[in-house]
Amino acid sequence: MTNEPSYLVADIGGTNARFAIARGTVQTGFDLDHIRRLKNEDFEHLRDAVMAYLETCRGEHPTRACFAVASPIRPGEVQLTNATWRFDPAELGRDLGIAGLIAVNDFAAQARGAPLTPDAEIVEINEGRPILNAPRAVLGPGTGLGLGLLIPDGESLRVVATEGGHAAFAPRTELEMEVAGILSREYDFVSWERVLSGRGLVNIHRALCQIEGEAWPGHRPEAITEEAKTDPDSLSARVVEFFCTALGGYAGDVAVLTGARGGIYLGGGILPHIRELLEASGFMGHFVNRVPMNQYAADTPVRLIRCDSAALRGAAALAEQGYQ
Repeated sequence: MTNEPSYLVADIGGTNARFAIARGTVQTGFDLDHIRRLKNEDFEHLRDAVMAYLETCRGEHPTRACFAVASPIRPGEVQLTNATWRFDPAELGRDLGIAGLIAVNDFAAQARGAPLTPDAEIVEINEGRPILNAPRAVLGPGTGLGLGLLIPDGESLRVVATEGGHAAFAPRTELEMEVAGILSREYDFVSWERVLSGRGLVNIHRALCQIEGEAWPGHRPEAITEEAKTDPDSLSARVVEFFCTALGGYAGDVAVLTGARGGIYLGGGILPHIRELLEASGFMGHFVNRVPMNQYAADTPVRLIRCDSAALRGAAALAEQGYQ
């Protein structure tokens, strides 16, 4: 693909910024070269991080770029939702010498990149019975909780970015209601993101400690997931089970709210690391159990994207084709 177009692409979350040079097209697929992950906290501004990345790249730099950003996108300045970085895409493009730099919501890029993900990087959670040309949804917990939609439009795909992670958490079991009550005393509004994110893991852990009369040990999200994988009898294992089961409820809500009968893709930074726990959890029980729509949900395919490159491929596709 060396003679095909190249694009500077980035997936910028609240914690990390990942950069790559993408080569190819939507029709032929994209190769991702020189992938680098930088810590946001190491750079005062996004511009500094991009310049540091480009300094490591040999040869001519691409003249078109797409940055997938964990933020609602409006004309003018972009402010990350869970980080301090802010930037104006046109101004940043001028500083970098990149005339065609666009910014898109990170889950718009995740959504566009989901069908471009190699089959080897997809894990089938529920086979379902997909309907051709029906919408598809892509959701996933990381620093926050993202949701994007893919809408078939003739021979092309339209991408819809949403802020669905900020919809209200809907507890269904007594334990979920108890946790929701604890969180509601701390927050004015308990969204799904308060539960289904890295911070959500911590919130659940703290709440279960309170319910079980234990002192909270101060675990970070990665400590919770690692302990859950190594000790199935631990409190952390119960936290992850709660997390995965609640995620099934959210994903099922998304399926019926959006008509995503083409399928649900699960992405984000957390789930690939807890794949076995997800598959063994109550995820599908909460996903399907929604009388009278049980069969509707059961027929909806669910697939896990186990790699972290979907947003980068999606950003390349949007750099090539444009995004409105």
